[in-house]
Amino acid sequence: MLHKLAEAATAGVEKTRIRASDLKLGMYVAELDRSWIDSPFLIHGFTIRKSSQLTDIQKLCKFVYIDITRGSASSDKDNGEKPSQTQAYTSSLSFNENLNAAITIHSKAKTVIDDMFNAVRSGGLFHLDQVRASVEDCVNNIIVNPHSMLWLSMIKNKDEYTSEHSLNVAILSIALGRAEGLLQKDLEDLGICAMLHDVGKTKVPSEILNREGTLDSQDFEVMKMHTIHGKKLLLGQPNLPAAAVDIALSHHERMDGSGYPVGLNESQIPYLVRIVAIADAYDAMTSGRVYCEAKPAAEALKLLLDAKDSHFDGALLNKFIESIGVYPIGSVAELNSGEAGIVLPTDENNGLRPLVLVTRDANKDHCEAKIIDTNSQIQPNSDRPYMIRALYPDGTYGLKLEDFRNINKHSGYKSIV
Repeated sequence: MLHKLAEAATAGVEKTRIRASDLKLGMYVAELDRSWIDSPFLIHGFTIRKSSQLTDIQKLCKFVYIDITRGSASSDKDNGEKPSQTQAYTSSLSFNENLNAAITIHSKAKTVIDDMFNAVRSGGLFHLDQVRASVEDCVNNIIVNPHSMLWLSMIKNKDEYTSEHSLNVAILSIALGRAEGLLQKDLEDLGICAMLHDVGKTKVPSEILNREGTLDSQDFEVMKMHTIHGKKLLLGQPNLPAAAVDIALSHHERMDGSGYPVGLNESQIPYLVRIVAIADAYDAMTSGRVYCEAKPAAEALKLLLDAKDSHFDGALLNKFIESIGVYPIGSVAELNSGEAGIVLPTDENNGLRPLVLVTRDANKDHCEAKIIDTNSQIQPNSDRPYMIRALYPDGTYGLKLEDFRNINKHSGYKSIV
């Protein structure tokens, strides 16, 4: 049964037939609609690098087969480096002022993602205009102040992993792109690509996608095919950003060539793919799923740092940690006093000594809410400064970020600020 499942999931996904009129620079042409002998091409199978090649194929053929594991759906010009034109961003609203709008945008975006996945599962096309409008709202909110959306991205629900993960990866990618100074239009394209990065999982059998425990080697091979399925699905969706299909295919590629599905190396992995790869790995590690428990943010960041330059772009990873903080907002934190609470956002750089909303005493019992400033406060009856001892996954000590979603309305927080 498993063998048949694997065959069904992987059969014939590498090549796909498209109209010659839909070909783009960077695509790899594997077969023509006629014999290669009847064509002017000396090489049987090639990546389209020149406009003249594209014109010749379109004059000769009505359709071709492309190998979606080779080449790129975007041209070399679009595919490689960080854009030369960038800008610096500053927050124009505080976290508190921006949060209500973020909650509304976040909720609508989840609905859009659910609708998108349902459309793809049923074999149809999704409404790109809805995805684009949702991403534009996310970008506008993150530009104003990224902490509001980052706060919401830390709320985890195992039963909604697929839609939450897609939205979280978009939020984290946009936040990293903002830190990199990408222009608003580039941030919007990045957000669309990131939101669609896992669309291929709709073609992975649910028996494997939701299986508890570690996947065996055969199951994992089926799971890995979601990257190829994703690119194939997006090739049929008109008006997407050029990088979307590359990100769907390559977000599990690694700098040292150890990734999948192709084994690209550092020189072959595009800039936007590198951004989404970091966001995808971080959110996956910090999210609980049916087959694994969530890792604390600090552990996830350590694992990313351990793979710096070998798996992930080192400069982008440094910028990512700078943008979300060493102690990411929304994390469950235990202080060296034994008290526990939620790491709060601030209007300043949320660095090594953040604010913590404490609602658990040293025995981890409920206590009156108070804000501890680990940058300046000293423990009572002691000369020891407060420090964060450890971070834990959402829900530890009964602290669920969902209960603090709109912290502006949380009685303990409101009475303090």
